[in-house]
Amino acid sequence: MPRDSASNIIAQVADALLAAESSRGLVQCLDELLELLHARPALLYMADGRNGVFYPAAGLGRESEDAPELPFPAAGEEHPPGHLPLHSQGEVVGLLAVPPESASATLQRLAAMLGPVLMHLHRQESAQRDLRHSRQIIANLLAAGDLLLHLDLDVLLTKILETMLSAVQAQVGAVLTLDESGLPVPRVTWGLREDHLARIRTREGRPIAEQVLADGAPVCLNAEDLAAGALDLSGLDAHLTGLLALPLTSRNAVRGVVLLANPEGAFGDNQRRLAEMVCTLAAIALDNALLVKAMVEGERLRQELDLAKKVQEGMYPVGGLRLDRLAIEGGSRPCSETGGDYYTYTTRQGRALAMIGDVSGHGLGAALYTTMAHVIVQQQLRAGAALDPAFRQLNETLYHAQSGRFMTAALVEVDPADGAMRYVSAGHNPLLWIHQGEARWLESSGLPLGILADSEWPESALQHLTPGDTLVLYTDGFVEASDPAGEVWGDERFAAVLLEGVARGLGAAELMALVHLAVDTWSGGQAHADDLTLVVMRYG
Repeated sequence: MPRDSASNIIAQVADALLAAESSRGLVQCLDELLELLHARPALLYMADGRNGVFYPAAGLGRESEDAPELPFPAAGEEHPPGHLPLHSQGEVVGLLAVPPESASATLQRLAAMLGPVLMHLHRQESAQRDLRHSRQIIANLLAAGDLLLHLDLDVLLTKILETMLSAVQAQVGAVLTLDESGLPVPRVTWGLREDHLARIRTREGRPIAEQVLADGAPVCLNAEDLAAGALDLSGLDAHLTGLLALPLTSRNAVRGVVLLANPEGAFGDNQRRLAEMVCTLAAIALDNALLVKAMVEGERLRQELDLAKKVQEGMYPVGGLRLDRLAIEGGSRPCSETGGDYYTYTTRQGRALAMIGDVSGHGLGAALYTTMAHVIVQQQLRAGAALDPAFRQLNETLYHAQSGRFMTAALVEVDPADGAMRYVSAGHNPLLWIHQGEARWLESSGLPLGILADSEWPESALQHLTPGDTLVLYTDGFVEASDPAGEVWGDERFAAVLLEGVARGLGAAELMALVHLAVDTWSGGQAHADDLTLVVMRYG
């Protein structure tokens, strides 16, 4: 080959290699160059100096998955024909394997240029990854810093969980704080039920949250650790692919525990360090919120709560509703001065509409949230909106309120003339339909309100109540009520009481009284931990 022609090819090769902006682009460029030089099929290997092997990184005109690793040559041993070593700063960084008959001086020069270009792109991409990671850390720390702006404890705990789930890209999690006896109890959960938390245990049988609380140190486990038996998950009826548990520590005192599970990838050292930094800020914010809470718990707060209670009570219907063959009764018992539950019922064009809702958290903030929801619901119902559009409008308003809360809700429409019934449910617990003496559960059809800006809640298929049927809308305060030993009342006991009352021919108001008596008896006189709200629709 004439010298000028060879020089031109080398110049073209150099230009092509240097023009690659990524490892993928470099492989594509190399593939084209080898095709031009009739040196395919080929394999690009990278060096693993720690293990003394070259591992296949890319196939050029062939697949690389079936290619074996190649050992480093012994001292003084030459590479086999067609195996061109790639050097950078005096170190072997890779190997280009081409058909022996295609090896040429031009390929030798290509290999000489390829090593430095490979390492340059590797360092550049590593720097870009580090930059993206640093930006992510800064963004998450800024978000964590915003926690200091929240003084409402329930809102703050929700924000802590949201921030930490986002920081480590976990799918489910929980924030636990300490009760009066110093044990961690769930305050905010996402995708993890209370029984899940109790059944995530160490191999010695201790709940992991209690272990973290006792040690004051984080626990970081990935799928391979769990598969190897790092935890006792024998009683867990959920799939766990990773767990990061951290103490909420401020001023050398542990305020609670944060559990994060099922990461999109895996929990690594970077995720653990970031979570620890966010936890530190979260604990400070929690201290501030607790301090503010202690300062405002006085006469002024009690007066404000009294006012909020009166406003909330004024939202509820006065007395029951009778519409042809349909009788409706409802009531709500907040567990504190004001509650986060909501219910209403009304008539429209000869049909009955009943709604129930449950806002995350309790107290004044939750009461204000239900007040806002009440205004929107009443406006939508008066405007004649169908069930799904009414929920979409309510969701949009609650989402843009940016309160850190969400609301589960169910809305039912019944035609008393023939018992025709439709409903929508936004993440609410199943409605109980006692139909011809049997209990049926009507499941939710969408996400809770206020979480996503845009979502849908499709109406259920048309169903018909028959004479003697009862439809019960309720909040989870009933089924999660516990006895003095800590056992919850549960769906089955709740349904059994109503089945008994219906079998006795009790009316809607009598059924309500029967349910309240049963749950109070179960709780043994202790205060309920959640609001109790019930709407009973009796079709005669």
